[in-house]
Amino acid sequence: MPVKLNHKNNAMKKIRCSLRWLLLTAPLLFATVLMADETEIYFTDKSGKVAPNVLFVIDASGSMSQVVTGDATGRTRLNVLKDSFQEVMSTAPANLNVGLMHYANHGLGADYWWSSIKGANFPVTPIDTQVQPLIAPYQADDNLPNPATGTTVVREFLASIVNSWDANGYTPIVDSLYEAARYFRGDTVEWGMDVPSIGWAAHPLTYDNAPTCTASHQEDCVKSWGQCNTNIVAGSCTTTSHNQCCNWITTGGDGSGYCKDDDYTCSSVIEKCQHTVCDAVAGAPTYKSPIEYSCQANYLVLMSDGKPEYPYFPGLGDADGTRYYPPSVKSLAMSDFNPMPAPSWTAYFTGLVATNNSQIKVAPPLQDYLGAAANGCGTTAAAPRGYNSGRCGPELTRWLADTDHNATLQGKQAVDTYTVAFALGDEPTGTAYLKDLATKADGAFTADNAEELAGAFKAILNSISKASSSFSSPTYAIDTNNMLSHSDEVYIPMFDRSSTAVWSGNLKKFARTVDGKIVGGTLVRDAKNRVTGGDPVVNDKGEFVDTADDLWGPPSGSDVTGGGVASQLPLPDDRNLYTDVSANSDLTAAANALSVSNTNNLTDAKLLGLPETPAEKVKYWLPDADGDGTSCLGYYTDCDGKKHIVVGDYDTKVGCITISSVAITCPGVDHLTDPERENLINFARGEIDDPTSADPDVTMPRKQMGDMLNSKPLVVDYGDGEERIFAATNEGFLHSINTDDGEEQWAFMPKNLLPNVKTFMENLPTKDHVYGIDGPLTLWNYDKNLDGDIQTADGDKRVLFFGLRRGGKAYYALDITSPDSPVVLWKKDNTLSVDSNAWQELGETWSKPTLAKMRIGSSTSSEIRNVLVFGAGYDASKDAETGRQADQIGNDVMIVDALTGDLHWSLQRDVYGGNAATNPVKHSVPGDIRVLDMDRNGTLDRLYFADTGGNVWRVDMDHDLRDSDPDMYNYDDAVLTKIAELGENGNHGTDTRKFFYEPDTALIQHNGKVYMTISLGSGYRTHPLNTNTEDRFYVLMEPNVYNEPPVGFTALKNADLVDAKTSFSDPNDNLLTGTYKGWYYDFAHKGEKVLAPAVTFLNKVVFTTFAPVDAAGNEPPDDPCIVPPNSARAYVLDLFTGKAVANLDRDTGTGTDGKDEFVVAGFNEILDAAKIIFRMPTAADGGDCAAGDCEQTVEIRVGKLEMPVLDASNDEDGGTGIGGVTGSVDLTDILPRMFWLDHNVGD
Repeated sequence: MPVKLNHKNNAMKKIRCSLRWLLLTAPLLFATVLMADETEIYFTDKSGKVAPNVLFVIDASGSMSQVVTGDATGRTRLNVLKDSFQEVMSTAPANLNVGLMHYANHGLGADYWWSSIKGANFPVTPIDTQVQPLIAPYQADDNLPNPATGTTVVREFLASIVNSWDANGYTPIVDSLYEAARYFRGDTVEWGMDVPSIGWAAHPLTYDNAPTCTASHQEDCVKSWGQCNTNIVAGSCTTTSHNQCCNWITTGGDGSGYCKDDDYTCSSVIEKCQHTVCDAVAGAPTYKSPIEYSCQANYLVLMSDGKPEYPYFPGLGDADGTRYYPPSVKSLAMSDFNPMPAPSWTAYFTGLVATNNSQIKVAPPLQDYLGAAANGCGTTAAAPRGYNSGRCGPELTRWLADTDHNATLQGKQAVDTYTVAFALGDEPTGTAYLKDLATKADGAFTADNAEELAGAFKAILNSISKASSSFSSPTYAIDTNNMLSHSDEVYIPMFDRSSTAVWSGNLKKFARTVDGKIVGGTLVRDAKNRVTGGDPVVNDKGEFVDTADDLWGPPSGSDVTGGGVASQLPLPDDRNLYTDVSANSDLTAAANALSVSNTNNLTDAKLLGLPETPAEKVKYWLPDADGDGTSCLGYYTDCDGKKHIVVGDYDTKVGCITISSVAITCPGVDHLTDPERENLINFARGEIDDPTSADPDVTMPRKQMGDMLNSKPLVVDYGDGEERIFAATNEGFLHSINTDDGEEQWAFMPKNLLPNVKTFMENLPTKDHVYGIDGPLTLWNYDKNLDGDIQTADGDKRVLFFGLRRGGKAYYALDITSPDSPVVLWKKDNTLSVDSNAWQELGETWSKPTLAKMRIGSSTSSEIRNVLVFGAGYDASKDAETGRQADQIGNDVMIVDALTGDLHWSLQRDVYGGNAATNPVKHSVPGDIRVLDMDRNGTLDRLYFADTGGNVWRVDMDHDLRDSDPDMYNYDDAVLTKIAELGENGNHGTDTRKFFYEPDTALIQHNGKVYMTISLGSGYRTHPLNTNTEDRFYVLMEPNVYNEPPVGFTALKNADLVDAKTSFSDPNDNLLTGTYKGWYYDFAHKGEKVLAPAVTFLNKVVFTTFAPVDAAGNEPPDDPCIVPPNSARAYVLDLFTGKAVANLDRDTGTGTDGKDEFVVAGFNEILDAAKIIFRMPTAADGGDCAAGDCEQTVEIRVGKLEMPVLDASNDEDGGTGIGGVTGSVDLTDILPRMFWLDHNVGD
């Protein structure tokens, strides 16, 4: 069977709302399992916990007695409804509040012509609530059946109510919707206004201020015909034979008609009784609106098997509107009522209506209720679809959807309508009218049999249930803080959070003025071509202003999709898109084209992530943590190409899976039809159906980039004015972009990410973010002959390295020496069986490869190799918050050849013989590796890293130089030392800290002695909203700056450190003056954590945090409809005391002596590490540098704050004897990695 592609736009264009399509996709709505990652901060609202309100309004008119065509057992429409509704209720999602109304189904009594319109039968109530406690006070007098048992729940009880109905009466759709509207709004009861025993009365549970009967009498009624209310006089019922029509000819949808040949000779046994009829009712009952929360979704679900129809007879006038008697679309002639003479009929019905009108409180017409929203529906407008009895219906449901129906709650409390046209195949105009009533997108359904009716109800409820999880979620226009500065150019990625698979992204270009402001629009430059002005881009909070105008497109403000690279994407047919699906490493080769024509290599299996042959197994990653053949965390792809996420409980095994049940082979068959394959590839190229055209063959460009959640853009200067910026997105592309005009030159999608295209094209609701290339980019300018010029003829290369982070377990190296001819230099992933299977330890590739040099050789000869150093990645088993077990993958450090990808060294393979059991590192290493050259001989000799178990490690690589064997560069002899153990408290304690980022190291000379600090903060990156752990920031003292730690070195623990907030009260006291081993800083806000590496600079440590609190530190409120706040902070502390050193908010009224420990630097975002920016060197007067008169100002920036957190104007001496950050800086004394602007400085 080919895999069916759900092309959303195309499907919506071709079908009105295909029920069969909905039946196929409805199960998918529940297939989503929430994965843990940083995107949870964009789903912090609790509105998904507020159950939506669903009121069913169901047809029980006379036409429901007709037999369903083709039904195997000859069931009537009503019986099909009963069976289907019971099935639907039994399987309905639990997160729903449901209630019930219906119309018609009343016998031919004196009240027939108006009692077919009912009040609310049962209030909207949580679906699994027990009914008996609610209904007990009213059981003796209400008009509902009794619950079957004391434990009957609402879903069961509603089915039993429907099961008690008979089919009779007409089809008052509009008046019934009007009464439903009054219920949602909490208005007074109208059509349901009567004592509870009457069949049309609203149930007492639905209103306050119950009516009372002030006068009554007893009269005969035929119980068999449904004429009796529940107040039957005891002992009054008798059975009797009754003459009836032998052949009733039905002329109306409500069952009305005439007796053929006036033959009433047939008989039947009926039960006649006396019941008490209330003659006068007092009181003004008011409906209890089910709308409780401002973020609560509200829905009407209307099912009808007929067109809108009221009883109509000539001579009664043409009154229309709610609680009046509108004419049917077809007036009945006198001859239709033969054999009774016309005058008798006219007199009879005129008198009947007149009598009934005296009993009814006539309300204002519906158009008066709607006000301006009526648009003349009851008077001047044409009858909808030709139905006079349907007047004002579409206007009513549209008014319900567009109007706020609860003024006491914030926001707009609207009510959307779904409709189901049942057995209306021969009534296309009736079906069309019901579609006109539907206000929910794709909310009109059709059903012609039992299966389709149940399917329609299920699809609606599933859709409502799914929508409720994001109904009131905020739509953030999120612009990431990963601002890249290059010269005076600034590039800022942006993205929109979405409740579906597609997250729109963009990259926009701005400029940075000489005084540090970010500007766009028309730039102002001075005589030296420096940017001195332009249009403002961000406000003082780092938020985009509405008029923000990027340099690649029109003004777009915070609109993610406007301007930027997305607006400059070439037409789909003109894009150069590549993928590595062939053995040819040249990505520009035809065999690697991401195009429809590449049939030999771009196969169905590669597009869907399926095996090419039957001998291959499905792709899966399911670690067997307990050795029992089960996995509780991972994923697998089934034989239809669908990816399944496994998240279970290690203790109970609930949600876990038996690995052998999914590790199966799949048949090697064609999975896609030719049109499906073409649609899939064209979508990847940026082509979608044009929603404005009815022709499915008409397409339009999809100006779409994915989000850059964690990856950062990188500028490559090729010289001679050729400059590219590379941007990797979670849509799976690495884009090469011209920095002048923002136009994409080419893009590359790794073949392992091709299956995501189908997910993006279907774009179904999900809270699982789909990841592509999510890792950071590293550029290597390999100048082989060291002439300062990268030339291919010299063997030079420009190489771009990247991992996939959450997108997979692979590293890529692309040769981009020729800007338009990318080549795959090498690729390494965890499926490789080479290098003693060391690559199979590779986890999600979070760690940014660090370029270094390593001496490789023996005691007699050696050479220096260019290498990459990185952590072995993240083990997603750490996503489970219930424990902290040892990881199966990622607990390693790897060093590979930069040119070939060959593995030179692995901690586990080379030091511990590939034995995970003897490797002390038990937790994954997602962070970067701090690589040091302590002896300054040009090659690495020491590594520092941290793991997700809260440990800090050191590796002395050159131990072999000091041992007794003759080898010189045998890195099997490297020594691993645990420096600190700071995540001490087992699985669930507050000390269960995790480190996701590299330690920052700094060398300090003080009083002739050299010290080293190690700085880092803990934080659960994959659960940023976690509040169980008390995270900290640490500065540790390295006791062995130049020597190896002694054998048996005892790792530092929290008890060995001092609290920075309560220590160093003496201004002369700091880490350098005593025997301190380090300090820690406890955060004041619950859940505050460090989610980025620290930066140490000139005796200050700068780091950022994230906390699920607002700017003032307030925790989330209890109201589920208020989006919980979150905020990001930037800290600048003294390296040796942990005290404030600067006036960060530039307001002397706060902080200690004007100094602040932190400043709030963002909202709804996780800030990256601080950036150290070296401003253009100038003379003291601001002019050009001259001999003896040249200084360089340094500023520290975080996120998109308009002002730096630290610069010459707010930095002060922190008490260590070193002043601000201005003046001459000797970069050779700065150990941490640095970033600065590449201005050319003249002599």
